[in-house]
Amino acid sequence: IASGLLVLTLDPKWIAEIPDHPVSLGDLYVVSYPKSGTTWTQQIVSLIQRGGEKDTHITADIPWLELKGKDFVLALSSPRTLKSHLPYHMMPGRDPANSIAKYIYIARNPKDVAVSYYYHAKRFTHFDFTGDWNCFFEFFMKGEVPFGLWFDHVLEWWKYKDAENILFLMYEDLKKDLSGSVKTIAQFMGYQSLDDAMIEKITRQCTFDSMKDNPLATYDSLPEAPEVTVSNSTPFIRKGVIGDWKNHFSDEQSARFDAEYTKRMSGSGLVFEFE
Repeated sequence: IASGLLVLTLDPKWIAEIPDHPVSLGDLYVVSYPKSGTTWTQQIVSLIQRGGEKDTHITADIPWLELKGKDFVLALSSPRTLKSHLPYHMMPGRDPANSIAKYIYIARNPKDVAVSYYYHAKRFTHFDFTGDWNCFFEFFMKGEVPFGLWFDHVLEWWKYKDAENILFLMYEDLKKDLSGSVKTIAQFMGYQSLDDAMIEKITRQCTFDSMKDNPLATYDSLPEAPEVTVSNSTPFIRKGVIGDWKNHFSDEQSARFDAEYTKRMSGSGLVFEFE
């Protein structure tokens, strides 16, 4: 997927086939626009599925649908749990709300997404990005980044938030009440019987500090591969805070983004507070 100067190397033939890929009962997809809390949600889901104990890497527990390719995905036994950054209409089955699978979608304040995405693009060589924040901001505003415009991605999923098989989460809610969010996710997945002790055990392993120090929960511990070659020392799990955008956006950039946000989000009912 190539957009602007940012390049993500995925097999275009496989991407084109994904909407027609078969969906099985029990399949679960963890979906987001990039840098919105995907790995965090993967960690929660994986620990719920494994009873709070796991000794495998997050990428092995919940592989990335677009990156792994057709042969890998077809070889997985059902039910499958996969990560994706695809927009709603490109997911397997084309219409998740009317699918027999389940979907957890995580959304985040777009200004913080932009900043996190900037560091991500500078970190990995496959993005072929050497510009500064001001350069990246322009790409982000125009949707000239992998997976397109943030507004389009989030609003399309938001439209189907009330479907019984879709759980729409807010990154900021996880930050404010992690244990409550873990319980919500567990119940959605069908693990209603998890007691408070297990919820807290899982929650402890899903805090920012715990994940940053856990080699099984960060891409930093993976052997370098061509598609994820690291170009600088910025950690994959960098800050995980709310409001870091204030350290990067100029007043002019903030005003431009706010105007675009108001225009595109008006009437949607989806609200992010720029703390």
